[in-house]
Amino acid sequence: MEENLIKIPIGDKVIVLKYKDFDTDIDLDEVTQIDYSNLYGEIVTISSLLNRVGIMKADVENAYNDFKLEVGIFESQRRKEIIRENLAVGNKKPSESVLDDEINTDPQVIAMRKRLNELQRDLNYVDAFYWAVQSKDKKLSVLMKSVTPEEFAESIVEGVVNTFYIRKFKQQL
Repeated sequence: MEENLIKIPIGDKVIVLKYKDFDTDIDLDEVTQIDYSNLYGEIVTISSLLNRVGIMKADVENAYNDFKLEVGIFESQRRKEIIRENLAVGNKKPSESVLDDEINTDPQVIAMRKRLNELQRDLNYVDAFYWAVQSKDKKLSVLMKSVTPEEFAESIVEGVVNTFYIRKFKQQL
């Protein structure tokens, strides 16, 4: 598992957040369902899972917004080229509807918009995953309100929970 760094400038300081990537494929049904046979394992790991999914969501959203910006810039440049080409051959500036038609049928613009749609779909997938994990977190909070630390140590089951491996040492986490 690779450790990643997020550097956030705040005033004259830089805060560095460290996290590890998911190291396996994620079974969405398994991770978003509550494992009632190991509620204690669920409650111990859900915050870390929610954090990882939140980071993933931020990364996917950033990729979408960056590409959306690229598409907008490319369309603006293409629009200027079309105007220049028309003026160069002695035509007058094309109307907005003619410019829109030219842009909307440009093969590069079409390809970029298709890619933007794919990135939007990916963002929607991760967003749905994020909200499912957040819902699970809220349900676990309600289920586990009166749990004591001793109950955790006695009742937790070793194994993989929410993509994290839980191991007990001398009956302690």
